[in-house]
Amino acid sequence: MENCYPQKRILYVDDDFQSRLLVEHLIGKFYDLTICSTAEEALQILQKTRFCLLLLDIRLEGEITGIELLSEIRNIPGYKATPAVAVTAYAFEEDKKYILSSGFSEYITKPIILNRFKEMIRHYAEDQEFISY
Repeated sequence: MENCYPQKRILYVDDDFQSRLLVEHLIGKFYDLTICSTAEEALQILQKTRFCLLLLDIRLEGEITGIELLSEIRNIPGYKATPAVAVTAYAFEEDKKYILSSGFSEYITKPIILNRFKEMIRHYAEDQEFISY
């Protein structure tokens, strides 16, 4: 199957190797997907490349969480309103409320429900204007 949406760039940040493989398998053929394992790597890439959607794990290895990473991303020019989806194992309703109140557009729990995940990606990546630069 060919890449159907080459102009739609998605950034996925997760320190878990298996999660990165799964997301690459699910959407890598359909979008221009960049995968990072650390917040520091993501911040460097975000300075050079514009993405239409951010997928961020909440519990990252190191000193910064996905919530803190999103806060830093919002300070990068062009990323104030970019949709951001929390991909997390935190599954309690209180977790969801906290994460959404921290600036995320959407929340999806691990283990990922495949059809819901793909529909959510399609919604956020396809239902918005995006200019590549």
